[in-house]
Amino acid sequence: MARSHNSKTWVALWTVYILWGSTYFAIAIAVRSMPSLLAMGIRFLQASLLLGLFLLIRKGTIPFRIPRKEILSAGMFGAMRLGIGLGATSLAEHTVPSGIAALIYSCLPLWISLFRAMSGDRPAALSWFGIAIGFIGVAILLKPGQVTAVAHSDPNKLWFWMAVILFGNFCWALGTFLAPKFPTPKNTFISTFYEMLFAGFILIVVGMISGEKLSSFKNSTSSGWLALLYLSIFGSIIGYSAYVWLVANAPVGLTATYAYVNPVVAVFLGVVFIHEKFRISELLGGLVVVLGVILVVSVEGRKKSATPVRPLENL
Repeated sequence: MARSHNSKTWVALWTVYILWGSTYFAIAIAVRSMPSLLAMGIRFLQASLLLGLFLLIRKGTIPFRIPRKEILSAGMFGAMRLGIGLGATSLAEHTVPSGIAALIYSCLPLWISLFRAMSGDRPAALSWFGIAIGFIGVAILLKPGQVTAVAHSDPNKLWFWMAVILFGNFCWALGTFLAPKFPTPKNTFISTFYEMLFAGFILIVVGMISGEKLSSFKNSTSSGWLALLYLSIFGSIIGYSAYVWLVANAPVGLTATYAYVNPVVAVFLGVVFIHEKFRISELLGGLVVVLGVILVVSVEGRKKSATPVRPLENL
């Protein structure tokens, strides 16, 4: 029985490693031929409707009958985490390599630990050390000349778009930190449904206001459509479901290892399949970031009172 449970844990863990790590690569493919914000909006609308249909078939309408304030809270955090977080990433990946985007996003545990410290829940000394190391790694990556921009993009705007990703990561972490303080749906899948639904609508509205057009999709490539479908089904539903199971059945420290495995997967896919350049300077900055995250995750994962990372990261 224990062996069966252990096998399920590793299957779920590798599902999160591979599927979530590959979403950065899939975003890079999708935005090559699609308007960025509209594509991510359609992604989340597709995923929310598929998830909602699944819940409706399995459970009926009862799980959807929740207080309005819980729906509004879910919508707010969907806007912060998915709307701003991944909307920023989709725009930035026209210039920033997908592997670098993943490395910047691995800072999530660092931000959350920093927010906890600011709220009075002081991390251990080793956590502070990890936070400092992690952000030093980000500073190395952000230093002009350290990262090679995506081919045919403007390298002069690289620093700006990397900062945009960092801001999106900040908003995602802030939403994750604040979520337990608000009345959100108790059913995690219902919460995810509303977050993706709201984020999808917001991204589409903002995309159209910013000048993106639905008619642009007629020029989208088959690889772009496949990437978008992959993001909806594998990134947002299957990968998420595996993570939900891990949160309920595996140690927090083990589950949180996705934060430093995902960038490895993203860098590998970007280098091998879309020929992103990954230089020694980028490797150094990435290793420093991952080292900081490992220190924070290992220390905070052992603390029973640590605030868990809610299962809505990297959908």
